[in-house]
This record gives sequence, structure tokens and C-alpha cells, in this order.
Amino acid sequence: MRERNDWILSDMIETRAEQKPDLDVLTFEHLSLDGGATPDEVRTYADLYTNAQRIAAELVRYGMQRGDRFALMMRNHPEYVEAMIAASITACVFVPIDPRTRGEKLAYMLRNAGCRGAVCADYCLAEVAGARKQVPEMGWILGLETGEGPVAVPLTSESGVDSMREVLSRPADTLDSRLENPTDPLQIIYTSGTTGDPKGGVFPNLRFGGTSMLGMVVGYRPDDRPYTGLSLTHGNAQAVTLGPALNMGLRAIFSRRFTKSKLFDVFRAHGGTVFSQLGGMATAIYSEPERPDDADNPVRMLVSAGMPRAIWEAFERRFGLEIFEWYG
Repeated sequence: MRERNDWILSDMIETRAEQKPDLDVLTFEHLSLDGGATPDEVRTYADLYTNAQRIAAELVRYGMQRGDRFALMMRNHPEYVEAMIAASITACVFVPIDPRTRGEKLAYMLRNAGCRGAVCADYCLAEVAGARKQVPEMGWILGLETGEGPVAVPLTSESGVDSMREVLSRPADTLDSRLENPTDPLQIIYTSGTTGDPKGGVFPNLRFGGTSMLGMVVGYRPDDRPYTGLSLTHGNAQAVTLGPALNMGLRAIFSRRFTKSKLFDVFRAHGGTVFSQLGGMATAIYSEPERPDDADNPVRMLVSAGMPRAIWEAFERRFGLEIFEWYG
């Protein structure tokens, strides 16, 4: 039997679930989603491990073998992370796809990656079900019920879509990790396709474990609460927020998607201390109307990739934080 390795996602979560089962390591906030009308979704290490085991068992039931690929297409939901961990447990490979992807571009990515199935949110079902008709090897679809968008395809056996809610309600059997080597692939992330068809980059399990060390590189502290509204289908959200949080036991905060108008309200409500942004997001945040309490927030550091020089110092003064720029 392979020895545990903390640079492997499934091993990391198994170890943390033993050490700190009740730590609320991930919070998916609802303030920016619906004003807090519905409760935040919180996951402890024990939750992540148990739910990932349930999803892993479903992947095995689908006949997924070591190295088989499946699409992962949804906004920032806790089940996204649990499906990632399930891929690591089963030695399968997940393919993150932006939930806004449509038509032939979606079908191309599914074909090119050789996806045998898809885990997706209900608001993506119509597109995924349509693309499945163009991808012969695509068999199963596991749909997450969210109530956050139109559902054009019912989650029924007749439609060929299984229910994530049902899977997560089952007793959790513990599967031993099927991963044999940390260099085995964990995910295939595609480029945006601005210079032709999207191109897939194959990232090994070892890479996720390595990027989880970025928290130490940028200077995260044990009491920090990192935040991101960037999509988990993007490498930045995984490497700068998710990975360090899971590895270091930081209590990370996620929004379904980027919010500029409620961003600092989220920080105040949840005690967010560090966050990550890319390029034009800084301009969007800075262009919001000034408020007298702009600097009255718990944020100490912004991890930035592409902060415009013209607003750098003014941004720091206005929001009372320091910028750690790592672009290039």
C-alpha cells in the first residue's frame, strides 16, 4: 500500500480530517449571492472527506478507471472541491470547464480531453446534455441541484442525469486511494482559446500539492482568512486560495463569482484578511463609488496579478491594505 503524501490532495484531506475534523476550513458565502437570505455553505475537513468518498464511490460505480477523465462544470460550490478530492481518491482526472462555456467550444473540450462523463450544476445541464450528443464517449452526468438558475433538463434517470443530492445522502464507504504515483495527472485545465482552439494543460497531483505551498511564499499567517471570487475552474483560485487554505488549515471564504459592489461587505462579515485579484478586477473595484468606511475593513493584503501602476498606491491608501504583486 502506498504511503500517504501530503502533496496529494486526497491524502492531505484524509490526514487533516483525522487531525482537525471539525475545523470549518471552507465557507461559501451567500451575502453576495442573495444578501444572506440563504445560509452560507460551510465545510469542515470531515465534511470534505466524507462527501468526497461518496462522490468517489459514484465514480467507481460509473466504471471510471485510473486515468479516466470527467468534466467539472459549475460555479464556486463546495461540491466542486469535493469532486476534486474524489478525482484524487479514484486516480481519475477532472477537467475544469467554465460554466459559461457553450456549444461547439464545450463539445470540443469534452472530446479533446476524452471525458467519459460530467459533474455539473443544474444551470449547465442543457449545454452539457446537448454537447453529450456530439461526444460518443460521454456517458454519465451527475447534476448538482442548486436552484440558482434555469433548469432545462430534469435530474431523472429518464433524462440520463443522476442527482448529486442523492449521492451525498448515501452512507459513506471509505475507498482506499487508487493513486499510485504523485506524478499521475489530477486535472486538465484548458486555455481560453483566444489564439485558436483551447489547449489543455495536464497538471499532476504533485502540482496541486506544490501550489498549496504558495501561502507560505506570499506570507499567509496562521490566523488569516483568504478570500476569492475567482472561479475554481481557474488556476489562480486553486493555487492562491484553495490549496493554501486546505494545506495550512486557513478558513477560506469563496463567493460564487466575483463581486465588486459587495466585496468589502463580505470581508467585514466574515473577517477576510487576504484576497486575490487579476488584472482588470482592480480597476473595477477601484471604480466603485467611494465610501467613508472603505478603509474600515479587516483586509491586510491583496495578492495581485496585474495591478495597474496608476492606481497602485491610491488603492492601498483607500482600502487600508498592502499589495503583494506577483505578476510575471
